[in-house]
Amino acid sequence: MWPQFIIPLHLFLGHVVADHGFTNNAKIREYRGLKLVGHMVWSILAILAFTFDTLLKTLEGRMVLLASFLVHVAGDYLRTEFHRLGKKRWIDFLELFELIFFFVVNWYFKDLLNASYLSTVFVFYLIGMNLVSVAATYFFRNFKPGNPNISDIEGISERLAFFVFYLAGKPLFAFLSLLIGFLYRLWKFRKPREDWWVSPAWGILVSVLWKFLMYRGLA
Repeated sequence: MWPQFIIPLHLFLGHVVADHGFTNNAKIREYRGLKLVGHMVWSILAILAFTFDTLLKTLEGRMVLLASFLVHVAGDYLRTEFHRLGKKRWIDFLELFELIFFFVVNWYFKDLLNASYLSTVFVFYLIGMNLVSVAATYFFRNFKPGNPNISDIEGISERLAFFVFYLAGKPLFAFLSLLIGFLYRLWKFRKPREDWWVSPAWGILVSVLWKFLMYRGLA
């Protein structure tokens, strides 16, 4: 039996994927016109992808979805306005507020998501994948070194590989993926940067934590 604290976090995952998955989060704040509208539409579809089979079935669920759409779309618009005004830290607080909002709303209405075609533990696994991959990149782009255009493709690949192998009980393959990632960066960039050690350290930390959280109830 899975640990009881693993609740269906489908709505929260939809928000995370909409703003952080398959996109450079730092670029969203620069969107204007149709590009911004396009991202808003994508966000709604991303949230729906994880919740349509549950929340659309009841009036209560549809109201939760509507509120979620409004908050997310408002956040997208405010992010561009704060960026235009040069309020970078306001954007950080806005995105933190959205994460807290979606988590709290998801937790409060978690019973509505129990019958989803996506299992609760699989969604928890996907959240771990997002945390191990895009969270580190978010830090690199927004705080240190603070370059919104930084490419972390190699780092994301090695962290994801470590996460998948480690949770599958293949620690040798997991650590080999980090070694290969390090050798690749040494060959390509030659001059070390702080993300050379922050990236794999984050991958190890999140993977170990997630495996403990997911499997502690199965002993």
